[in-house]
Amino acid sequence: MHWTQEYDAFVKELQADRYQTPAQPVKSALDRMFGRRDTWYYLRIFEIVIIGWWLARRNLWNKRTWFMLAFRTLRFAEACGARVTATGTQAMERVHGPAVIVANHMSLLETFVLGSFVIPFSPMTVILKESLVRMPLFGRLMRAADPISVTRRNPRDDLRVILDQGGKYLKAGKSILVFPQSTRSTVFDPAKFNSVGVKLARKAGVPVVPVALKTDFHGTGRIVRDFGPVDRSQPVLFRFGNPIPVTGNGRAAHEAALSFMTSTLKEWGVTVLENEPAASAENVAEEGVV
Repeated sequence: MHWTQEYDAFVKELQADRYQTPAQPVKSALDRMFGRRDTWYYLRIFEIVIIGWWLARRNLWNKRTWFMLAFRTLRFAEACGARVTATGTQAMERVHGPAVIVANHMSLLETFVLGSFVIPFSPMTVILKESLVRMPLFGRLMRAADPISVTRRNPRDDLRVILDQGGKYLKAGKSILVFPQSTRSTVFDPAKFNSVGVKLARKAGVPVVPVALKTDFHGTGRIVRDFGPVDRSQPVLFRFGNPIPVTGNGRAAHEAALSFMTSTLKEWGVTVLENEPAASAENVAEEGVV
């Protein structure tokens, strides 16, 4: 099937509120030969980075190319053994405009793939560490996405940047993805899921869309965190919650998002730490960015 036809069929599945890896995933001859090898999986990820770098260098980066790369990453992961299920994918369509998307953070995979579920309904950007936009190859790709970058040196300054720049992006119709945790982890700690996303949504007058995810298929490395063992026994799961309006001081919206995250992750068998107070958004120096 031609890539364009695949894109269109994929978007129709998202509009039907559920996507699942086909029983017979699309595979090249090389995928069939080497797809069970972790090295091949990471070569496929590197291929996406190279394509994105090439597009960014030639000023060809746009909403369509970002979706294309996110979708191809999804397909490459499936060709290497990932079994992906995404539910609630109508959420962004129901917003009828931009939103702040808050998600837990497990691995590098969601950084690449989440755009495939969001961009068909809304242009987007992401909040990330300033150091990432300075990396070779990957940094050029990230800069093309026009992210909101923070230094992690001064919490109040970082929060001001997020609220000011984020407000402008949201007003212009662009959704914003934020990972309100201190680091990627296969354990969910509610204390580290701060409220910066809710604060941003409150200021801009847009809803919050919570996304629970399980991506420990893509392991965390001991030496280089981005490159760990691939665990093909682990399903890749995404669940979008209903858009949450932010009213008052935003506490109710934050608690609703946190409740959705914890209940979904527990259902999936993810370890969730109990009896921890929610962290403040002013801890953004250590939290809330990729």
